Amino acid sequence: MNYEHLIRIKRDSFSTQTTLGKLDIDGEHFCETLEDTVRPVGIKVYGETAIPSDIYMSVGIHYSNKFKREVLILSTEEDGVTIKHEGVEFGYVYLHGGNKHNNTLGCPLVAHNRVDRNTIQSTAEAELFDVIAPLIRAGKNVQFIARNGRQTK
Repeated sequence: MNYEHLIRIKRDSFSTQTTLGKLDIDGEHFCETLEDTVRPVGIKVYGETAIPSDIYMSVGIHYSNKFKREVLILSTEEDGVTIKHEGVEFGYVYLHGGNKHNNTLGCPLVAHNRVDRNTIQSTAEAELFDVIAPLIRAGKNVQFIARNGRQTK
């Protein structure tokens, strides 16, 4: 994969509702993440499934009507808003702030602190946007990938 900058989530804690991880930019730790639960390949429950792992996605900028601001968006398709993998489709997956599983709706949440297995706090959304948006606007190829660590019971 040819890219100039890489955002990577290393998922390290898995439960029935949430998946926690660490987000880095070009190999440097940036913040904590909280996503919905990881499901087997090809299975998706709307608003309750983490995005697919081990696939590269483009990072873009998109105006969110829900949030009323520009946000970072992930996609695999030319439309810039859709992720397709193994027969499953996600749309409008943003990297945004939030604290708990009910804030995700299938999106990775970004924050500075991990509280417990189900909560993160102190949003990192604005800082992440401020680092990545200028790269995208300068025409740099920014990619994203999530990697699952070892899952234990």
